[in-house]
Amino acid sequence: MITRIPEEAVNYFIRCARKAAEAGLLSCSSGNLSLRLPASEGTHGSLQSQDNHDGQDISRNPQSTLPEAPSGLALLSATGSWLEELREDQVALCRISDGQCLNGVQPTMEAGFHLGVMRRRPEINCVLHFQSPYATVVSCMKDKPRDFNVTLEGPLYVGREVPVVPFLPPGSDELAAAVTDALSGHDIVLMSNHGQAACGKDFRDTLRRAVFFEMACRIIVLSRGNYTVI
Repeated sequence: MITRIPEEAVNYFIRCARKAAEAGLLSCSSGNLSLRLPASEGTHGSLQSQDNHDGQDISRNPQSTLPEAPSGLALLSATGSWLEELREDQVALCRISDGQCLNGVQPTMEAGFHLGVMRRRPEINCVLHFQSPYATVVSCMKDKPRDFNVTLEGPLYVGREVPVVPFLPPGSDELAAAVTDALSGHDIVLMSNHGQAACGKDFRDTLRRAVFFEMACRIIVLSRGNYTVI
């Protein structure tokens, strides 16, 4: 059983965390990130091939060269950490099947739905959650929008429907179950009074969905309700 995270995986995880911060999605929260760890032989190869560019390019899909059989492990940002300032000692290694931490770093309090989504959907390799500014405003609205398809990118990257879960205590089993259920058939969920969560086949896919959903929420907020959908 792996108890020490390969250096390449840690470095890649930290770059992803900082990329999420650069996208402007973390101004209201620290955010949390998880990445499914591939089987050990594939980890080194895939991350090494990505580092062959300039050591900073994370636009390519790191999972594209992974073996079909994953390791059953995931990396998660630590509780109390900020993605834009994430350090090596703030990356938790957890078993997906039962959430057990294997390296002594306590994962985000929202590990329940991060790992729950990965258990429910084997094709999902990344989960992101944050209180991005405009999605958080929308999540606090009394009358929330039912249709977020205000641009052509919406149906393509976000999906025709965005489920909304009620407010539930952060880190609770109830919230973990609700978000896991919502993301079982969708790739974005609006969490009432709590922001958004997104998932995808890799980090790039997940971040793109979160960014386009934030853009849709920005249009809805700035239009003061006077908007059209496609």
